[in-house]
Amino acid sequence: MNKTKTIGVLALMAFTHFASAQTMKEWDDVSITNLNRETAHTLSIPMESEAAVSAEMETSPYYQSLDGVWKFRWVGDPSKVPAGFYKENYVTTAWDNIDVPATWQVYGIRHNKSWDKPLYCNVAYPFSYDQNTYSVMADRPGWFTYNNSMKNPVGCYRRTFTTPQQWEGRDVYVRFNGAGHGYYVWVNGEFVGYAEDSYLPSEFKITDKLKAPGETNSISVQVFRFTSGSFIECQDYWRLTGITRDVFLWSAPKSQIRDYFFKTTALANSNTSAACEVSVTVEGDALAEGKVEAKILSGGNTIASTTATATRKGTYKLSFGRINGIEAWSAEQPTLYDLVLTLRDGDKTVDIRGGKIGFRTVGVRKDGALTINGNRIIIHGVNRHDFSTEGGRTITRDEVEAEIKLMKRLNINAIRTSHYPDSPYFYDLCDQYGIYVLAEADVECHANTNLSHVELFKRPMVERSENMVRWMRNHVCIF
Repeated sequence: MNKTKTIGVLALMAFTHFASAQTMKEWDDVSITNLNRETAHTLSIPMESEAAVSAEMETSPYYQSLDGVWKFRWVGDPSKVPAGFYKENYVTTAWDNIDVPATWQVYGIRHNKSWDKPLYCNVAYPFSYDQNTYSVMADRPGWFTYNNSMKNPVGCYRRTFTTPQQWEGRDVYVRFNGAGHGYYVWVNGEFVGYAEDSYLPSEFKITDKLKAPGETNSISVQVFRFTSGSFIECQDYWRLTGITRDVFLWSAPKSQIRDYFFKTTALANSNTSAACEVSVTVEGDALAEGKVEAKILSGGNTIASTTATATRKGTYKLSFGRINGIEAWSAEQPTLYDLVLTLRDGDKTVDIRGGKIGFRTVGVRKDGALTINGNRIIIHGVNRHDFSTEGGRTITRDEVEAEIKLMKRLNINAIRTSHYPDSPYFYDLCDQYGIYVLAEADVECHANTNLSHVELFKRPMVERSENMVRWMRNHVCIF
């Protein structure tokens, strides 16, 4: 091996080690927001056929829920976490059970557990911290709920699962739609990753950690009540913790459509004609005769299509040109269409993705008026917390849908997601029913607003905003 190749291999080995190594102190380090987390991308997953794209992702054969009953162990301090609880031979039969998703404080009250209780704070941190290092483990006043006898509770979760035979030879990912304030993940005793941001999805590739399809795998998660991420999750609300939103596995082919971004570039002819384009990111192995096909469907009928050569990984921009006879999306007329993206290698279908889209433009007139599709809008809006009287931070799709229907009956046409991203299906429902959404990232340091001027916090603040845009940017409801 020549010198140049040797240096290259060593550099790759060093990077790989850095990317996967963990000290188990990351949760108390502002400079570290994740380990091994996948780059945020649009929410869609592979579907079995082009016709299936209009259905919910849960119907895909490449989707597998991990919601349900998990084994759970609560401790009042990180030092008391059971050693090696994530190892394959660790026995959890004496542990409690807990529903996932759920906030452990609410679940604990409903099941008479002696865990920490729900706590409401407005503009205060419920923890003390070191003014120099920003460690959240500083000495606590005795009157604090989270005092020195219960500084920072930790929840240890564990369950088993198998993968279907159909996933053989494909890449597999685990996605947490919401958990926090920070958490580590292991599969079959092997470290997978770490993530912060309680209200955005975090995703990890676990292909090389899995056993053969049909064999039993274990997944373990360690969730911290407070982490360095807690500094910018200081919203005025009930402070609750756990795996609070859906968890699921999904699989993709080795060459895949990893991301896409659809946008309307112009409307014309009284908003009955649209110019639009979609940028499609392809990852994985090269395809000798690769191409990406993009279609827009209305009621199952194709109204526009375009194709681009895609033999290697990269981002491809496809233009649909001008499409006539469309209905522009608005709160009063929330017309949606199906976007279908197909990656092919010659005559072979490799991957199928897509989702709901709408034709919509946003602008600001010279007089300062906000416009949707060129028309001034009047906002009758509300602030909304993603909160359930039954589940706390865990709110069901039926509950969200009931709220949105009630708002529509009351002529409310806009929602501000104060002050963090909501569950993914909230945005689906706002697309469907016609609600303008002012989408906020999970960035609020109410108890110490000076942190927005501290360079150390720049990365986590910017990263959360960027990730929210990447996950949610195809939702037509967001303006």
